[in-house]
Formats: sequence, C-alpha cells, structure tokens
Amino acid sequence: MSISSDEVNYLVFRYLQESGFQHSAYTFGYESYVAKTSIATGGVELPPGALISFIQKGLQYLELEANLNEDGTDVDSNFSMLTSQDLLSKPVDVLKAIVKDKRVMSDKDKEQERKEVGQRERAEKKSARGGAGTSNSNGNGGASAGGGAQGR
Repeated sequence: MSISSDEVNYLVFRYLQESGFQHSAYTFGYESYVAKTSIATGGVELPPGALISFIQKGLQYLELEANLNEDGTDVDSNFSMLTSQDLLSKPVDVLKAIVKDKRVMSDKDKEQERKEVGQRERAEKKSARGGAGTSNSNGNGGASAGGGAQGR
C-alpha cells in the first residue's frame, strides 16, 4: 500500500480548512494544485479529521512494531506504552531498545515487590505469634473508668 503526494496534499489541505486556517488552506491548495487532483475532482468523501486519524493509526502501528518480540511474534503481556514524542522522533530500532529497557525495569520492579510482600508476610506471622493471648491490663473488659455521663 502506498499513498501519493496528491493524496497527502489533499489531506493537509482538508486539515487546514477544518482547523480554521482558511488563508493557509487557500494558498496551499493553489500552490499544490489540489483542485486539479483526482481526489478533489473524483468526489471522494473524507471523514472529518482524516489526517489526524491516519497519523494516530501510524503511531499506534509504530508502537505495536516496537513491542513485538525478537522473533516477530505478538506480545501477550508486558506491553510498554511509548510517548508520542518518542514515536515521532525515533527510529523503530531505538523504540525497540526503549521497550526492552522498560521490560527489564518492570521485571526488576516485580522482583522488588515480591521481596517486599515476603518481608511483610514474615513480619505479620511474627507479630501474630508474639501478640496472641494479650488482654486489657485494667481488668474491666475495656470499659473506661469514670462511669460515663451519669451525675453530670
């Protein structure tokens, strides 16, 4: 699949119109001969926001490509989100390295969490053994001294 420069020009022209840049759209359309292209004369209906939609889908495709395993298989879990700045400015090889670093980082985080959970469980077991059988030291079953609000 490919897209021609006339199609890209028409998408940009429509984007400028939809965004309220009427003068820029007119100038761009005049200089790129958008009115004479087969897209403009062929009655093709583009949905509003078509350029933005195509760009977003392209960024999603890059993100998916960067998250593929080394052998090209799909990722079932541990999908790493990338920033739009990274997706726009870096090649796929660099994006794959970023994803790999994030996966390693998340594995370390998971291991740290496992250690912390284990330490908490051991501390809870220790306190449960040491704290069993304690009672209220005043011997009145938890009632406070002073008798409440009587006689006031």
